Amino acid sequence: MYSIHGKNGIPPARKEIPMTASSSHPLCPQRLPLAGAVNFRDLGGYRTGDGRQVKRGLVFRSDHLSRLTAEDQRMLQRLRLRTVCDLRTALEQRRNPNLLPQDGSIRLLPLPVQAGNFDPALVMDRLRAGERDWLTLDFFIDVYRQYLDDCGPVWGRVLRLIAAPANLPLVFHCTGGKDRTGICATLLLLTLGVGEADIFLDHERSNACNAERLQPIYARFADLGIGPEQAAPYLQAPREPLAAMLAHLHRSYGTVDNYLLSRTGLDQETIVALRTNLLE
Repeated sequence: MYSIHGKNGIPPARKEIPMTASSSHPLCPQRLPLAGAVNFRDLGGYRTGDGRQVKRGLVFRSDHLSRLTAEDQRMLQRLRLRTVCDLRTALEQRRNPNLLPQDGSIRLLPLPVQAGNFDPALVMDRLRAGERDWLTLDFFIDVYRQYLDDCGPVWGRVLRLIAAPANLPLVFHCTGGKDRTGICATLLLLTLGVGEADIFLDHERSNACNAERLQPIYARFADLGIGPEQAAPYLQAPREPLAAMLAHLHRSYGTVDNYLLSRTGLDQETIVALRTNLLE
């Protein structure tokens, strides 16, 4: 298990650099070969502490779906995908609406997640206005804790949908598929009994999947005088915010079940259904 140290309960910050397509980090085997969504991944295959395994082909995590090609849409239809949970803010969704098949086979549910006044849709506007003091690990550690404490009803809604087989297969996504999506994936995997080592592995795989797509975004930041190390806490998926969020969960709620029961609106029957339906 990852240990927590240092200021605000986090380890000293590591230097994060943008990864390129030639990185030695392999792309994860759960990634689907979509042209328009580079971080679309199956959450199945992970082992639980009691020796079971998360079923494949039922729950997926992704970056945004506003660049899907016609072939991508056909692939989602072949997956028999039934439900899309969009965790982006209302402004993100309006600016870049999802491109889903038009046959009505996939239900789209807008479930916006936002921490205070931090809206990813406005990041470039803030940077152009000279607002850069938020580009720190400490800022995103606070954001992750706020997502956990304040957005419980949204996490509960997604997990309740996942617990009902009629909604599956299902994908939940935000913009990059790493922060809000990563928290939702973490809560699901924790609930199913997946160990934290695998949860961190799943979280960090976003860096490899997003690497090529991030290069032009790093270039846009560079045009504003923001180097890769300063941009990394926002553009990458570092361990520290997730580690601090998990420490906060255990310190404040004890167990993931206690968190789900007290903050998300889930009941014990739904938690049992998640484990029954998603594990083999």
